Amino acid sequence: MRQQDINDTVRLLKEKCLFTVQQVTKILHSCPSVLREDLGQLEYKFQYAYFRMGIKHPDIVKSEYLQYSLTKIKQRHIYLERLGRYQTPDKKGQTQIPNPLLKDILRVSEAEFLARTACTSVEEFEVFKKLLAREEEESESSTSDDKRASLDEDEDDNDDEDDDEEEQL
Repeated sequence: MRQQDINDTVRLLKEKCLFTVQQVTKILHSCPSVLREDLGQLEYKFQYAYFRMGIKHPDIVKSEYLQYSLTKIKQRHIYLERLGRYQTPDKKGQTQIPNPLLKDILRVSEAEFLARTACTSVEEFEVFKKLLAREEEESESSTSDDKRASLDEDEDDNDDEDDDEEEQL
């Protein structure tokens, strides 16, 4: 691994994710895999925890959150959310229900997560994971469709401009 890659990861954690030097040191010791992770993906994973799940910096560090795949994180978080067992805190950090601890969501086996935290069956979770994957595929394809449509509109606009220029000549 190049020193530059390490420096880039440390810079991202300190400057964009706003971890302290002490927290960055703990992250690198407990989750060395962050050094091999794509920086954009790492930043998105942090933002998902902080903004979508409402998890604060110390809990992200303590739970070793950054070592888990985004797929696992999203599957378990969204599943609990749709079951009504997890709620994104409001601006004051308050929720109507007590959220399960991060360690009870991520640091346990799937069987333990389903039995103790989600209180549902393996079958229900398997169906949910398939539906979530389909939702994400549809979301990605509609995003790329939107980009294509926007590019088509830009081309149409350019064609109109070309026509206007020809008329002026």
